[in-house]
Amino acid sequence: MGLRTTVDIPCGAFICEYAGELLTLGEAKRRLELIDKRGQMNYVLCLHEYSKLENITDCRQPAQTTIVDPSRRGNIGRYLNHSCEPNCEVLAVRINSPIPKIGIFAKQNISANEELCFHYGGEESFNGFSEGKPCLCTARNCTGVLPNTRV
Repeated sequence: MGLRTTVDIPCGAFICEYAGELLTLGEAKRRLELIDKRGQMNYVLCLHEYSKLENITDCRQPAQTTIVDPSRRGNIGRYLNHSCEPNCEVLAVRINSPIPKIGIFAKQNISANEELCFHYGGEESFNGFSEGKPCLCTARNCTGVLPNTRV
């Protein structure tokens, strides 16, 4: 089903915030276990930010992780589906705070009636997922599996 735009959106335009409750790592793990146990929809988004600093030797370790759960208090952003060929991207946006807002931006020009979608695992981080729920995006380069970010 997903979320479709009713207007043309230019490349780079802000679409919406992925809003919800900010979670600690422990609370995120607890909620995700409960979601799996109950067979509920999972809207928890885990944004990993990486830093290229000289004193950081392992660039695979995130410098900061922000975890948002919009299931209880969120907005329309939670309805964007995954695609292996997305037209949106998720970026950290800071406004007078070290804790970022999670912004969804147009990655390309998007036409009215087009579905809005982003890559759930972050396109740069894909490294051949083999386990998880089946991906139904039908993109040319579909991996067949939804990315599952570990928290």
